[in-house]
Amino acid sequence: MGIAKEIGYFNTFIIKPASSSKKWHVEESRIKGGFNNQEVELSTRAFATDENYSERRRKNALIYSGIYNSKTGVNKLNQFGIGQSNTKAVDEAQGSIQKLFAEDTNLIIFQEDKVSRALIDKDAIFTAEGTSIKSLSNIVIGQVIPFLGKYGISTNPESFAVKGGMKYFTDKKRGVVIRLSRDGHTEISYYGMRSWFKSNLRSANNIVGMYDNVKDQYVVSLQYPDSEYTLGYDESSKGWTSFYTFRPAAGFTLGNYFYTFKNANIWKHYTTTNYNNFHNTPNSSKIQLIFNNTPSVVKVFKGLSYEGTSGWQVNNIFTDYDDTGYTDSGFNISPYSATYAATGIYDLPGVNAFSKKENKYSTYLKNSSAIGENEIIFGEEISGIKGMFTSLLFETSTTDTTKKELFAVSSETVLSSN
Repeated sequence: MGIAKEIGYFNTFIIKPASSSKKWHVEESRIKGGFNNQEVELSTRAFATDENYSERRRKNALIYSGIYNSKTGVNKLNQFGIGQSNTKAVDEAQGSIQKLFAEDTNLIIFQEDKVSRALIDKDAIFTAEGTSIKSLSNIVIGQVIPFLGKYGISTNPESFAVKGGMKYFTDKKRGVVIRLSRDGHTEISYYGMRSWFKSNLRSANNIVGMYDNVKDQYVVSLQYPDSEYTLGYDESSKGWTSFYTFRPAAGFTLGNYFYTFKNANIWKHYTTTNYNNFHNTPNSSKIQLIFNNTPSVVKVFKGLSYEGTSGWQVNNIFTDYDDTGYTDSGFNISPYSATYAATGIYDLPGVNAFSKKENKYSTYLKNSSAIGENEIIFGEEISGIKGMFTSLLFETSTTDTTKKELFAVSSETVLSSN
């Protein structure tokens, strides 16, 4: 005996459940449920099931969804049809994919040990001579073309930063910092810091990269549990220009302002006259200099002079000369103290001893080391310290927040008579 059911559905099929189930099924009879869309017949439905499905993680593969168009209201971002050619894999031997960067019509793929680029919405056909011809294609991710060189981003995608057509990142495994541009890879850590990065990158727990558009520098922070090194690379000078005394969690440039994050706070740089204060922590500026004119000759450094603003001080100085001969023990600078007067660390006249003469600040160096054999002493005010080279540290006070400039530093020397 038939029964009547009142339902609120139109253009639908009502499917009776199987005897073992009490659930009725409602299926639309028109394609996509449109009011005037094409109607389908009630007939046999073809379907297939996979009883052995499971999650699989492919660290070297990409998959893309359907299209999204906000103007026409098409949103297929949640559709990943297994019947479509919507996957692309790279060489698994080069490690997992760590970062993707879309540049114009290319997709830059950063693996642990390799960097490649894939064509977007086009493919490359190669002639018999090996020349590539790009052609339009319905393939979203086209052919993968690796960049020359054995460089990757290791497992530090946070070190990536971009400026224009130049991409910067670190390769911790190889101890280098890389710039990727149209001419390929360039090892920018080679510019005066090659051995330093090889020694310090390997033990860094976190490597944060950012681009400071105000100073036009790539800033990278090598972070350890209890310390950090933050330094900047300048393209115009082709070198690493400065170390910075802040530890950012991240950073970016927006509206020609440079921002960094720390402890869930955002900090805006270059907007105050309170200099040497990063993340509300006062610091001092330090510049270490080495004087070594006429190498391999023992000299007497008679005095120091510099051009710049007042407020710079020299708290320690070191040479390679001692009572037993000439040594090259490294630049182990010790803080100045009166107790070092007779230990090879030379006494300086003091912070206020720099006097301004003809727009230069100058002072003399008083030798407080032990008197050498046959050495003639003229008095305590006679200046001069002996050595093949001298290393000294110019520094500002942490309580001085005004702008300090240092243009040039020089030292008058004469050949040693002993």
